[in-house]
Amino acid sequence: MTKRISRREFLSLGLTTVLSACVPKITVPPAPTADLSATETRLADTTPRIFAPDDPNILYTGRIVFSDPKAPKYSAPGVYIRARFRGTGAAVMLEDEFKWGTNRNYYDAVLDGGTIVKIAPKEGVTRYEAASGLANGEHTITLVKRTEASIGWSRFLGFEFAGEILPPPARPARRMEFIGDSITAGAGIEAANNSAECQADGWGQPYHNARLAYGPVLARSLDAEYHVSAVSGIGLVRNYSQRYDARPMPEVYDLTFFEQTASPKWDTMRFVPDALVLALGTNDFSPGDSEREVMDVDAFAAAYIAFIEKLRGDYPEAEIFCVSSPMLGDHWPNPSNTFATDQKNAITKAVDALNGKGDSKVHKYFSVPVVGIGCGTHPNAEQQAMMAAQLRTAIAPVMGW
Repeated sequence: MTKRISRREFLSLGLTTVLSACVPKITVPPAPTADLSATETRLADTTPRIFAPDDPNILYTGRIVFSDPKAPKYSAPGVYIRARFRGTGAAVMLEDEFKWGTNRNYYDAVLDGGTIVKIAPKEGVTRYEAASGLANGEHTITLVKRTEASIGWSRFLGFEFAGEILPPPARPARRMEFIGDSITAGAGIEAANNSAECQADGWGQPYHNARLAYGPVLARSLDAEYHVSAVSGIGLVRNYSQRYDARPMPEVYDLTFFEQTASPKWDTMRFVPDALVLALGTNDFSPGDSEREVMDVDAFAAAYIAFIEKLRGDYPEAEIFCVSSPMLGDHWPNPSNTFATDQKNAITKAVDALNGKGDSKVHKYFSVPVVGIGCGTHPNAEQQAMMAAQLRTAIAPVMGW
């Protein structure tokens, strides 16, 4: 039987059909790919490009002056500059002072934490290749000043990458500072004592390397950012020699350029260490390069206290580790000499006095004596690494690292 429908149902059905026919089809367009393709093309482009020093993706660590953001200037040992990039090659752009027309600094370009290129600047040259033919992926480059302030200043002029700079690596949360002399600066670290290399460039500068001194080695093992505030021959009360710059560490510590008398002042708030290693006294207690009185223990202890109180004003929360010299010994050059014992006694007096005043964040650590086999009987790189490992056993537990 055929079902009959009413006029009203018929009209309703017709209206519904008409309305359905009038609804447009909605077509979802494909996701845009233009931006992604542009990004991929840019990252695949390995055309060499220079990234200026004021690029926000470049990280700086050390006593550096940025009065000219296109050419930041520094002289302290161990200053380092880092960047990440995607590409196949890298070069460093820098200007070296070439102090007196004879001195030149040396630098390490460290790629991906492993491959190292030693840079020996040439007058009039500003570009130094660090890597080429790399796999086109992500890489990290770190430029480190090997030599110390007395050799001269450097101006950083940027990185050149055959590729694209990437967002910077994260800064470590921990901070350390190492205040000391030639041991801390890494003097003579890469050559054998009395070798011809120790006379290269005058006094072995090509074989100095702050990057391999105990401080930076220790800091890297603890994942800490670090400053090296060290000068060869410097002391707390008196220096090894009075023939040259006779200013001891308390007189130069607040300077950006340790070697200059008219240096701009360093703002200590720019880098506040969690742990501070104070390694001064080798040159105070040693015989020096001319006849002089034996260092007085009480005078050294008093100066030590005064300097630590100055540092405490700058760094109220820092743990301060007072470290004896691994190079000092007793009974030399005369059987009656007690240089190592005297220094340890002076450090003990200073630390005990400060602890007695309520400063429990001052500690002492007596280094294991080392007969250095680097230039000038300084500890070489292997011995410095041993010193770092030994010092770590004292610092890490205190810091909770």
